[in-house]
Amino acid sequence: MKTSKTPLSIKIIYWATQVIFGLFLLVCLAIIVFNVLLFTDFFGNDLQLHTRFPVKVNILEEGNLYLNDMNIKVELVEGITKIHFFNTPLFLARWFGSALIIVASILMYILFSFRKFVINVRRQVIFVEENIQHLKNIAYALFFLWIFTIVYVRIMYQAIGSRVEFKHVEILQDYPNFAGLLMLALFIWVLSHIFLTGVKLQEEQNLTV
Repeated sequence: MKTSKTPLSIKIIYWATQVIFGLFLLVCLAIIVFNVLLFTDFFGNDLQLHTRFPVKVNILEEGNLYLNDMNIKVELVEGITKIHFFNTPLFLARWFGSALIIVASILMYILFSFRKFVINVRRQVIFVEENIQHLKNIAYALFFLWIFTIVYVRIMYQAIGSRVEFKHVEILQDYPNFAGLLMLALFIWVLSHIFLTGVKLQEEQNLTV
């Protein structure tokens, strides 16, 4: 039986996945090293930490827009920003480091499962139960990541956002819902059931032959 040629698009996706997986392995290694240094008190309180602020902010500062010989008053509202901790306390750095390692672990699991799926597709092994399980694993991991980010943002707001004060910034209690992660998880879950139907049809065809 002659094997059909693998499409160029699948080859590109395969090699892109391999490169991204390898690079992310290095990132995960760097994150592990960073956490080891945190928990051995290597940085002390000298760490300058930047992280995303958990909620939106209003910047209470008016400005002027000069356009067509007109002076238009403007104001920045509902911005998404990062927060910079000067001389970050060790307990806070360890908290962020632990959260980072959880997210990196979930993403690595997703990449690993997707890589296995792409390898099977490249080998033209498509409608098999192994691929269904890979897709389900990706959907579960994305759903868990969605739950984690929802909880993490609310903890961050209660611990930091609700207690920090700025002179020209208003902190809004407007949590992001990360709906894109949930929709992607649901889409891949549905895709796994489409593959399940394909497996059943292939089994029926094999029995018929």
